[in-house]
Amino acid sequence: MELVSSIKQIRQQITIKPKTSKLTRRQAWVGIAYALPALLLLFIFRFWPLVFGAWISLWKWGFVPEKFIGLDNFAKIFTEGLLYKDMLLGWQLGPVGNSLMVTIYYAIGTIPISIFLSFILAFYLFQKIKGKGILRTIFFIPYITSQVAAGFVFKWIFHSNVGIANAGLERVGLQPQNWLSDPDPLLVHIARMFGGQWPAYIPTGFAGPSYALIVIMLFTIWSSVGFNIVIFLAGMSNVSPELYEAANIDGAGTLKIMRHVTWPLLSPMVFLLSIISVIGSFEAFNAFYVISGGDGGPLGTTMSLPLYIFRTFYVHGQVGYASAVSMFLFVIILSLTWIQYKYGEKKVHYLR
Repeated sequence: MELVSSIKQIRQQITIKPKTSKLTRRQAWVGIAYALPALLLLFIFRFWPLVFGAWISLWKWGFVPEKFIGLDNFAKIFTEGLLYKDMLLGWQLGPVGNSLMVTIYYAIGTIPISIFLSFILAFYLFQKIKGKGILRTIFFIPYITSQVAAGFVFKWIFHSNVGIANAGLERVGLQPQNWLSDPDPLLVHIARMFGGQWPAYIPTGFAGPSYALIVIMLFTIWSSVGFNIVIFLAGMSNVSPELYEAANIDGAGTLKIMRHVTWPLLSPMVFLLSIISVIGSFEAFNAFYVISGGDGGPLGTTMSLPLYIFRTFYVHGQVGYASAVSMFLFVIILSLTWIQYKYGEKKVHYLR
């Protein structure tokens, strides 16, 4: 018994009960006080606009709230905005559906090319070449250049009368194009080249991008490559040189090293850039507004979803409906991001 009692006494002396001191509580409150301004700004500029936008979407709201209509704005999107049935032409894309297709074409036409081109340029800029620092700076300059100013330059380059793009086509014996005023999609032009026509029962919105949208794609690729190169260069700096040495010993050429060594090891960067690029593509506004003149022309072929929301809100004064479309766009972006995390992250090989 004496042995048991002595063991209990030793355990009581060794065991230290956690106590929250006044100093610890004070430090916690000090930390909360320091974080509170940032949290307040985050709530004001991030969460509150989202909540308030969802509330506005439930109203018939011009420049002032008029009438609570519940989900009628969302019903309008799916009954009239996406698709509608014409008495003569059959099913046609509505304004929201057309803007969604424009945004999808824009994303498909810019994201893969921008990432792949950036990877190739970053791979060669990572090698021991002369003027490497200057070249890196040159490629990064478009990213920090004002999109509005650069957009006006691109608009001048592809002007049908005074643009240097048509001057270059004429120099090599090709016909000049109405880059920014031709509303016909790409597949319609291809069908005409082979003596055919685009089927009347298929909406032309499914016939690919117009020339004006292709110009916007080129502008986006030009302006985004610099940022992607910086991300890829940061990833390449973490790749062990021994892997390249082993590949060279095995007789692998440059293309095989790029494909089988560098590209798999940069999968975290590709994953990151894919998520950022998808979100950025569905939120793109500046290039569409500047190059199209703000009206999404010609004939709505450059009317992206953000530009459509802007015009519905500010030009037509349909604030409630514009908020509903913005919630629709939010759900699309959230769903695409979730899908990328769900299935894309499985193919990512993190360096250890």
